[in-house]
Amino acid sequence: MVSASVRPGSGSDRGDMLDLLMARLAALLGDDVLERDEPAGVDGADAADESAETAQTAEAARTSDTVTTSTTSATSAIADSKAPRSPRPADARSLLESIVFACLAESTDDERVVSLMHMLGWPAQFVCCSIAGTPPSRDVAACAASIRGHLRPHADGTPQDCLIGEHDGHLVALVRVDDGTSPDEVARIAEACFDGHEPICLGPTRQNADGASRAIRAAINALFALKACTREVPQPMRCEDLLPERALMGDEDARDELVTSIYQALKGDNPNDPTLQTVSIFLDSGASLDATARTLSVHPNTVRYRLKRATEICGWDATDTREAYVLSTAITLGRLRDAGLWRDNGFQQV
Repeated sequence: MVSASVRPGSGSDRGDMLDLLMARLAALLGDDVLERDEPAGVDGADAADESAETAQTAEAARTSDTVTTSTTSATSAIADSKAPRSPRPADARSLLESIVFACLAESTDDERVVSLMHMLGWPAQFVCCSIAGTPPSRDVAACAASIRGHLRPHADGTPQDCLIGEHDGHLVALVRVDDGTSPDEVARIAEACFDGHEPICLGPTRQNADGASRAIRAAINALFALKACTREVPQPMRCEDLLPERALMGDEDARDELVTSIYQALKGDNPNDPTLQTVSIFLDSGASLDATARTLSVHPNTVRYRLKRATEICGWDATDTREAYVLSTAITLGRLRDAGLWRDNGFQQV
């Protein structure tokens, strides 16, 4: 298996690089190596235009003197070949999977990646989840084959959609979720295929290419975030078990989950709802019911009721030490967002 790790670079650099890779890939594979269905809604004229455009791109790639990239493993396998022979279908598919996985792992999930995923049989819209862990005996190929072997095929007998890549010593699988494959089944596959003596992570369930990118990165980040967690987590663990650590690492999916599912849920739409205020004061008071009641000028039983209601709303219990940390992180991030110290990929510079 080809490692899908890529070196850091700006978004623009990675975008230009992907354009070159797609052109080179078209030149390498040709039209008869990977079969794929024509996308729904594309008529004959559009298909012809697309075919002509692809042919022109491929010809440009063939006549190009050099192709400069800064990727490793999967991408360099394409760029370093000046006059390659046409690969076998299995080789071509593995190569394409490596490229797609590398793009998703590096937050590249635009229409070009969607097009590449379509070549692998993935629909434009789908639901997916991720799993990550360490291959038994560090045998990456055997572990990948085991994961694919455990997945139920589609009703027509075709294999279940699955992308597998290696990232910093961990094997990550992105599996399409449908009527035949549920997240619970994917979790059982993870337990059966990964080394049970090493951390195993069950990623979130997300939608489409952008969600696939988040699911892959969430699973990877959770495995690294585990090193900063002082509390024992279940095995296999879920990404949600390490939301604060992942958010501090810069994981956008974790940050959004904390703000949307916890802070915004507690805040609600009613400005007079005291739930968020009660939880915040309770956490700031060292989890003291009496101190919280005095600050709010209410009875301690009222505080208990509000805390119970908060748990019902967001699923996290402020009276539990670990869950209190999750709530505290979510409230801090939410207040930063409300204060305008926010942007799509992190915080504003002040």
